[in-house]
Amino acid sequence: MSQSYKYFVIPFEDVPANPSYTVWYATWSEKRPTEPGKNQFPMVVGVTTEANLPAGAVLLGDGLKDPPPPPPPPPSLTSTPSDYLTSCSLWLSARDEDE
Repeated sequence: MSQSYKYFVIPFEDVPANPSYTVWYATWSEKRPTEPGKNQFPMVVGVTTEANLPAGAVLLGDGLKDPPPPPPPPPSLTSTPSDYLTSCSLWLSARDEDE
């Protein structure tokens, strides 16, 4: 039986050095960048099975695949956070239908 996972976005500066949840940085690497570009921090998407999201996190949606796959590619520079939220919701619902 698959567990329910919560995908969320979280500001880079709110991600602890050793988070208790899985995170992906803008290129969907699980390795934390050591020196992000000057004043440019990567977008971070995380996934957890916990009931509560980490401080500063915003829910993208729920998924059931086990193990949880990396999220869709990072948004383009011309898209909005709302566009990315929509694409994540569609991606999660499409993946759950595959089960």
